[in-house]
Amino acid sequence: MGKIGGIAVNKTARFAVFDAPGVTQPDPSTLQSSSNNNSNNKSTNSAGGLQGRRAKAGSGPKIETASGGTKIGGDSFVKRTANPEWLQVRTSVYDKVKARREEELATKKPVDITVTMPDGTVLKQDKQGQTFQAWKTTPYDVGVTISQGLADAVTVARVTYESFVDDYDPAQDGMEGADTLSDAMADGGVEQNKEGSSEKTQLWDLLRPFVGPVAKLELLKFEDDQDAKTVFWHSSAHMMGEALEHQFGSKLTIGPPLAGGFYYDSYMGNDALRDEDCK
Repeated sequence: MGKIGGIAVNKTARFAVFDAPGVTQPDPSTLQSSSNNNSNNKSTNSAGGLQGRRAKAGSGPKIETASGGTKIGGDSFVKRTANPEWLQVRTSVYDKVKARREEELATKKPVDITVTMPDGTVLKQDKQGQTFQAWKTTPYDVGVTISQGLADAVTVARVTYESFVDDYDPAQDGMEGADTLSDAMADGGVEQNKEGSSEKTQLWDLLRPFVGPVAKLELLKFEDDQDAKTVFWHSSAHMMGEALEHQFGSKLTIGPPLAGGFYYDSYMGNDALRDEDCK
């Protein structure tokens, strides 16, 4: 994708990777080759260090030191610093990416769509008589059409598309290629919902507009669905991680959803969280 604010932004099959100065990512082709040469070694074939996998010794990113050697961590955390400067740099990058995405959305052409609920009910418009449209109508809008209480109780939507509109490209969302995120979730003990295996069945943010007519819309509640729990815990972990960054300047490493909760590992050099930090 290029450089924004001095930080390289590189697209992968599923994610955007930010390469900060002095940080080198492992070569995926080398790791894959190593995996092929050890086809009988189950732990090697688990793709340690590849996208969506917990980094293992020798396969994770290295931070280059002034002496020319490499070590994980280095002096990237020296002391606790509230709201460190690097957070502002990253936020400026995100703001520019967000603005670019909003410009892309403004070029999209709204198209009338229908939304089919699990019981077969076909919905075409909201309570005000406004027709549902791709690039405008969201799962939350449909939930409100049924019941405000339902819309407010839902965590995430599971959407099965009948088709996509002509100006939607799954590649723009990183939706092509292998689903390495689901592999990472499996590492944490989170089982995949089998209904989500089709490329046209996806977990969909409640405030994200649809991109085509919907063959089946499921509005998932936290207490009723494992996918809803996973999404809630995933978001909760990122909120906790952001709090660690802002409060202490911690460097996040790996996380976040588990089968029964969430976590986020972080690097704090020789420092560590203390009891008084949790009060």
